[in-house]
Amino acid sequence: MNSSNDNTRHPNPRRRFLQSAAGLATVIVLPQALLGCGGGSDNDDDGPLRLAVLSDIHLYDSTQLGSSSELDAYLLQDRKMIKESVEIFDAALAAIVADKPDALLISGDLTKDGERVNHELLAARLQTLRAQGIRVFVIPGNHDVANPDAKDFRTVPATAAAQADAATFATIYANCGYGNAIARDPASLSYVAEVGDGVWLFAIDSCRYAESASPSAPITAGRVRAATLSWLQTWLAKAKERGVVALGSMHHGLIEHFPGQSTFFPEYLVEDRQNLAAAFAAAGLTVVFTGHYHAQDIVRASYGGVTVHDVETGSTVTAPSPYRLATIDRAARTLAIESGTVTATTGHPQDFVAWSRDYLETGLETLVTALLTSAPYSVPAPTAAALVPLIVPAMVAHYAGDEKLTDAGVAATLQAMAQSSDAMTAMLGGFVLGLWSDPQPGDNTLAITL
Repeated sequence: MNSSNDNTRHPNPRRRFLQSAAGLATVIVLPQALLGCGGGSDNDDDGPLRLAVLSDIHLYDSTQLGSSSELDAYLLQDRKMIKESVEIFDAALAAIVADKPDALLISGDLTKDGERVNHELLAARLQTLRAQGIRVFVIPGNHDVANPDAKDFRTVPATAAAQADAATFATIYANCGYGNAIARDPASLSYVAEVGDGVWLFAIDSCRYAESASPSAPITAGRVRAATLSWLQTWLAKAKERGVVALGSMHHGLIEHFPGQSTFFPEYLVEDRQNLAAAFAAAGLTVVFTGHYHAQDIVRASYGGVTVHDVETGSTVTAPSPYRLATIDRAARTLAIESGTVTATTGHPQDFVAWSRDYLETGLETLVTALLTSAPYSVPAPTAAALVPLIVPAMVAHYAGDEKLTDAGVAATLQAMAQSSDAMTAMLGGFVLGLWSDPQPGDNTLAITL
């Protein structure tokens, strides 16, 4: 639907009364995946609305795209469980269906690298949720659209695989948000959709697939264009006029999730994040579901006296393979978040938890070693070997959320590093301490008053 159209319903008098009585004019941002795979909402006007959230599922269909030695070599430098992505996703879906949510949101990185066959596989899987009465809403991640890294690994060397461009993406996921949106942004793959009666999802496309100067270099970083922000503000104003609860979903992080993230990993945070968060707060967008960094982490910050929550959901292909369940009590105006993890898959029915953690730790040891010993760090190999046991456990803990450093010896070592006169040592010590830093609120369980 064109953004100039306005065919939305005004809330009924009872909802208007409840909102006035509660004195709440705040609009809240919700995950996009909650708005799709179906039409309007059958959810009771004032009853709780239950939403499930997944992120960074990186689906890869090895039956269609192969599993060669070249793929194995790629995975040695990657922490994601790409080969197991489908069975992990299926296990997560089974757990979610058992909880009987009204809708499912997936906040980007739906595929390994935007391969069309992987998008089509996911769309088929999501279509089966309709029979369970669960609507689905998706947004793209940096891997998903016009990605030159899309490859077919049935041969060595690998060949290019068919990609999905922006138009194809919206067509494939027509039943997952794009075909039943209240409004579509003409400048991006953003949209507004009704998640439940009186609740709108603001699905925000923060990816930069249309900006790459080189077709061979996909952009990992994120940005919300000025035209898209203006469009969002227009529709947030409409939501506020109608007393509608607004929820948001965006792939890139909106708020820094640990001290130093903007220095070490700026591409995981949306560009100009503080001004964007302030604009969201002013417009009433106060809860945004994000992904991208593969960590289960919730942070909050105040902008002009308005508190904004960035609810990042971890990746199913990175241990502990989490998902979230969010319940909105529309009468009480509260949002309660719970979390679960995949504990068994068809390939690992008994040992998935231990196996996936070992996969992550082993992969990170290789990755961190390579990072430390190359420019700009260029740490000598013996020094890198001593640092890896300090860095990897912090990263693993951050991915799981609610991290807490309980080893006094490690804490003392990191503190000494952070206070070192050597700039490199101080930087690395500060970085690892930042990963262990986990201020309120909690990462896996949280109640928010809207």
